[in-house]
Amino acid sequence: MHPLPRLASLLLALVPAAAGASLKVVTTTDGLAALARDVGGDRVAVTALSHGNQDPHFVDPNPNLAVKLRDADLLVDVGLDLEIGWLPPLVNQSRNAAIQPGNERRFTAASAVRVLDVPTGPVDRSLGDLHPAGNPHFLNDPRRAVEVAQALAAKLASLDPAGAAGYRARAADFARRIGAAEQRWLATLAPFRGQAIIAKHPTVTYLARWAGLRIVGYLEPKPGVEPPPSHLAEMVEVARAQKVRAILVETYYDTRTAALVARLSGARVCSLPGDVGASRTASGYEAYMDEVVKALAGALAP
Repeated sequence: MHPLPRLASLLLALVPAAAGASLKVVTTTDGLAALARDVGGDRVAVTALSHGNQDPHFVDPNPNLAVKLRDADLLVDVGLDLEIGWLPPLVNQSRNAAIQPGNERRFTAASAVRVLDVPTGPVDRSLGDLHPAGNPHFLNDPRRAVEVAQALAAKLASLDPAGAAGYRARAADFARRIGAAEQRWLATLAPFRGQAIIAKHPTVTYLARWAGLRIVGYLEPKPGVEPPPSHLAEMVEVARAQKVRAILVETYYDTRTAALVARLSGARVCSLPGDVGASRTASGYEAYMDEVVKALAGALAP
């Protein structure tokens, strides 16, 4: 066994269990909540403002969610304007100044990763729901999930120095577990490297790059814009020409247009869990990625 994993395991064993959670952590998504629980252990009490079966772009800013933020010791958001339509009013209603953007008790996950799809020119509504600072759907790349977990552990350690050793040890253990699982996932997907796919929305950019898949088209002509029949006809031709086997759609999206293109082109609809918690079995990050990889392999198989 490599000495670093052994050291991480020993540290986890030596860190005493907290009598009660030291920090109240609120996250915007279930995926971030899973990472917070992994690195926080019993020193954190974690609450998510949205669920894995919800589109994270559109969450009802119910005043009850503001109450959850009122006593938060740390707010963890994805960033890159993913939550721009609903999180700012909740933060303002909470009257918790410490969790405002840039303040000590706010952690934005996007700050920990290299962001893809950053627009090079002016961005306006004519381009659809384009994110000016880049693509926020990075947690379906296990490498970036590890980077977020490590940065989150450092943030928790700064807020709770007494638990610092435990946070770092748990982050190291998470990295080890995901690294081992990643070898299994990539071995499963290896036969499909280079395969062309179509997606509903740019939610799978990071996933496709990690898995070695080629995105050759989107069901949406522009992000967030419903397709006219002419665009769907174009996607049917693309799917036929590129020998597309799978059209990827997260479980929180309607699959009717994907099913139509699939039926006319001979492709399959690949229903992907949108996040941790999208199904009963995707209860943690590793289980979520297990489901993603299983769904991909099933849809891409000849």
